[in-house]
Amino acid sequence: MGGPNMKPSQKSWPCRQAGLTILEVVIMIVVLGVVGAITYPKFRLMLLQSRESYTKANLADIRGAVAIYYSDNYGLFPSDSGTPETRLSSIIVPAYLKEIPKVELVHHHSKKWDTINDRLDDKGDWIYTTLYGFVGVNCTHLDTMGKPISNW
Repeated sequence: MGGPNMKPSQKSWPCRQAGLTILEVVIMIVVLGVVGAITYPKFRLMLLQSRESYTKANLADIRGAVAIYYSDNYGLFPSDSGTPETRLSSIIVPAYLKEIPKVELVHHHSKKWDTINDRLDDKGDWIYTTLYGFVGVNCTHLDTMGKPISNW
């Protein structure tokens, strides 16, 4: 504290300690709240866009596998034989794809689907038609850009 040679005005007072006042803590909480309120919507949008990009990449993989099958089989698309869930997957897996990838749209559908349907019914899985070899996403919701997901 103070030595014997210190004047009374030079003594350090024990009640004066370093720290934050309540006002400083409140200001910090308000600033952090404002920063969080500004960044959360952008973070959520970026998360949704990343899920959509993942699904678009998986869609491109399936379309690529169907295109390779088409060229290997002299202009024929995978057939109509079997159920809608098995007709495409039994032909392109494992010869053209290791597995059918999942649709990552859990913000619209509660489950990640890797099944293939033959009609557009907004189930959230893949859709495949043999007429032109069309493969798409079986979802009629709008993406983050305002376009129907089934039009990808």
